[in-house]
Parts: sequence; structure tokens; C-alpha cells
Amino acid sequence: MNELKIGTYWGKGKYRKQIKEIKKLSNGWYLIKTENSKSKEDFKVKIIFSLNPQRSMTPKHAHFLIDFYGKLCADKEKAKKVLAAIYEIWQGKNVKEVLKNYEPLTSGLPGYPLEYILYGLNWILEQEDINFKVRPQKKQKELDEICIKQNITTPANRRGSQLAIALLCDVANGTHPVEALIKANLDIRPKGK
Repeated sequence: MNELKIGTYWGKGKYRKQIKEIKKLSNGWYLIKTENSKSKEDFKVKIIFSLNPQRSMTPKHAHFLIDFYGKLCADKEKAKKVLAAIYEIWQGKNVKEVLKNYEPLTSGLPGYPLEYILYGLNWILEQEDINFKVRPQKKQKELDEICIKQNITTPANRRGSQLAIALLCDVANGTHPVEALIKANLDIRPKGK
């Protein structure tokens, strides 16, 4: 495959899904939304590193959490700017504008480019909100308390994606990423296990 188009398919065999949306990043990577099966509005996010040969992965909360932890270890102040940028897109601000404001403040950090983080998480957080049903009040209170320590409040109708934001906040608060993932009760086993 040499070109991606909305309506064409990505993947092989049972993993072959129709492309709903495409975002080409400045480094040559592509973010795509494909169909998914949890609901009519549901979608899956994929990051494509190469079209030929096909190389891609489905980004998960854990990937962004580990990347954020690496950024915190490298430069705590710049990493906090990454979290601030993520918070702004979660609040509904335009990704392109947030990227323009924060890219100079976060340059030189290791790991994922800020452009990928913001566009990728924007879609992943949207997906989490679409698929969210309800969470126990005790867990909701715990997530609220974790976020408040970073001066982050949950926008209306964003409770589904709050878990992902709370994971980032928990690590910013000093929790090791493995402990944060275990506390959040997320399944982080490798694909196919």
C-alpha cells in the first residue's frame, strides 16, 4: 500500500478495518481512525509508522504513560508542560493551536513527539468517552482527588476519558507508572496473550 484514503482498509485478516479518518503527522507517521465494534460510534486508533512494509500499532494508555514518565525523568518542568498541553486538548481546545503554543516549551524531551501525543490522545480520549458507561462512586472520587493535585478538573461528559488523564496525573504526583496502572486496574498484557 502506497497511499491511505478514507473508506479503504488497513490491516490483515480479521484485523482488517475500514479507515474513517486520517491525520498525517509532520514526521511522516499517520494516525488513523478505523471502524470498531463496541458501538455504532466506536472507533479504533492506529499509528502507522510505515506504509510499505506495513508497520503500525494500536496506541494504548500505557504507551503514553511510560512516555510521560520518561519525559518526567528527563525534565520535570518540560514534562509538566506536556501534561498542561494534554489538559488543554481534553478541555476542547484546538490541537493545532495547543501544539503551536507548547512545542517550543517542550522541545528536547525524549520519546514521542508532542504532535503525536496530542493528536493521538485527543482521539483516544474521545473513544474512551464514547464507550464509557458508569464507574463506582468510590473510584470516581479517587480519580477526582488524583486530578485535583495537578489542578485538573474534569469537563462535562468526559468521565470516560478521565481514567487516562488520572493515570498521567498520578505519575506527575510521584506514583511509579507500574503502580499507577495496577491501581487503575488496567490490563497491560502484550497483544495475543
